[in-house]
Amino acid sequence: MERTGQCLCGQIKLTINDDNAELDVCHCKNCQLQSGSAYAPFLAVALDNLSVGGDPKSFADSDTVSGRTVRRYFCGDCGSPAYVVVERAPNTAYVFTGLLDQTSDLRPKVHGWTTTKHAWVEITEGGLQYDMDPGLSPR
Repeated sequence: MERTGQCLCGQIKLTINDDNAELDVCHCKNCQLQSGSAYAPFLAVALDNLSVGGDPKSFADSDTVSGRTVRRYFCGDCGSPAYVVVERAPNTAYVFTGLLDQTSDLRPKVHGWTTTKHAWVEITEGGLQYDMDPGLSPR
């Protein structure tokens, strides 16, 4: 399935061609800081199946609870977060679903780092939940 999306200003354009993409939700404090929200919903896709138009900036976030570096990509013009690549899964891109044009078919597979979940957030869809690292499978 092909999915498309873009950042707020349109400088970064994304195309995903991955029939096996899965929705993961991260509640870690660093993802909260990057997204400016209570959590970050990511579509996990093989990096080879992600095409990026434009020139996103990146930040190597090494101050993480896991101790693993997370490379965070974002638009240098409007600041929209685009995707992350974690050290443990270097062939997977975790794309922020807020950039995608079509998301109505997505349902979370897993919620990770729920120890830092905001108290008002209720997880009701029955997906897996992990207090800490959800043990994402690298591609």
